[in-house]
Amino acid sequence: MKEKTIIYGITNLGLLFVPESRAKELAESNKALLTAKTWGEFKSLVSHEMYEFYLVNSAYYEGPCEPEDGDYAPFDIPPETPFTPNDVVTYDVLPAYPEIEMSEWMPEGIQAKFGRKVRYSAMDMNVPAGDILVLDERHMDEIVAELVKHGFNCRRDDGLLMAGTTLDFDPVDYPNVETDDKD
Repeated sequence: MKEKTIIYGITNLGLLFVPESRAKELAESNKALLTAKTWGEFKSLVSHEMYEFYLVNSAYYEGPCEPEDGDYAPFDIPPETPFTPNDVVTYDVLPAYPEIEMSEWMPEGIQAKFGRKVRYSAMDMNVPAGDILVLDERHMDEIVAELVKHGFNCRRDDGLLMAGTTLDFDPVDYPNVETDDKD
């Protein structure tokens, strides 16, 4: 992994270590979901990856799940189209799983010494692929010290990580695309 600045802290998912750019991307995306009023505004506030993830989840989207050439631009929703989190947020599939991503970049020795890997299990087919790295919060300082030895810069920011891993909103506070637009 090229990025060397890591944000860490305690979240609803336990102890997480996330590359700084990813932590910011997730927090900015969640904020945009709740503040954007149009699709154009939403697109301007989130990364290209996040925009495409939410684009295909929209009731307004009229393109293939995955274009053959990978280009979603011809299927963009007009920028003036009203935006609401009720249109795109689904808890079946999330745009990111930082608890899985952590197991993909963190040095194996640190994982073996301070954590354990588990998999999500469920009765349905919406289980994300990959191993979740569960780290013992009691060893947070030791994990940070090991990461520093591996050349990482670590900064604790529980708030940033919570903003990126928690989307807390009441759907009643936002219009519902499928019913409100048809009136």
